[in-house]
Amino acid sequence: MGVAAVVALFLLLPAEALAGTFERGVRWLAGLLGGEPRRVAAELPWDWIAHGVLFALLAWAWCAPAARAGQARGVLLAAAGAVAYGGAIEVVQRLVGYRSGEWMDLVADAVGVGVGALLATGIWPRFPR
Repeated sequence: MGVAAVVALFLLLPAEALAGTFERGVRWLAGLLGGEPRRVAAELPWDWIAHGVLFALLAWAWCAPAARAGQARGVLLAAAGAVAYGGAIEVVQRLVGYRSGEWMDLVADAVGVGVGALLATGIWPRFPR
């Protein structure tokens, strides 16, 4: 997923989806720097982390065969399919009465897909440490 796609996704999000995100980030950073790691860990967005990790695994599994075959287009299609799958899940959750689909869950899915696709293609391990 390119930077332009991520920027476009954020521009499409309603303002309510990002309300308070910056403030929470500042509080987490202040808590970590202030020596309160337990409080910070309790406030972490575990739902978003779970979405990211699970969709990274999904994208890795879907993108790896195309990556091993050297098919960049196949990797992109698999990654796009994984993001579309995450979007479909969120739409269905909004349609059923007892679940709630959220934009930030889709963002976490897309970030996870990007990480999984990078891992599948072998690009991630090449980044300098």
